[in-house]
Amino acid sequence: MPELKLKVYVKARFDVIWEKLLDKIYHPEKYVDGIKNVEILEDEKDHVLRMIHFNDSTWQELKELIVYDKTTGIIVYRLMDHPYFEGETINICRTTNEIYHSELEYEINWKLKDTNQLESEQQKDISAKALQLAIQQMKVVSEEAEAVYKQT
Repeated sequence: MPELKLKVYVKARFDVIWEKLLDKIYHPEKYVDGIKNVEILEDEKDHVLRMIHFNDSTWQELKELIVYDKTTGIIVYRLMDHPYFEGETINICRTTNEIYHSELEYEINWKLKDTNQLESEQQKDISAKALQLAIQQMKVVSEEAEAVYKQT
């Protein structure tokens, strides 16, 4: 996968988005299409270790070490024991100067372990579309949660 970065503005408070980002750690199938199930291997105060299984058997399962820090608004998903890739995915949530508006950034920094191997343009395009879909889904879910919160 190439290195990709996307940023969107979300009409929701930081705490609303942060709650959804934390929920995505334990229930990624609610936020990302194609996930069959997730196993939580470790759930400690400073990290979570999980294994994600996909509906499509051609996708390699992912083992991730996840660390998060609310004060910085950063969640890091580090690949563990993957046969082809190494690297991390980063989600960042930031407040803005506008009330009820936050900035959400998704970044993928995955590299092929075998430096002699190249990714096809089709693989790069699939990765870019998946990242775009993931950040848009989180935007929608967060804005819907904010709207419900404002009504109560």
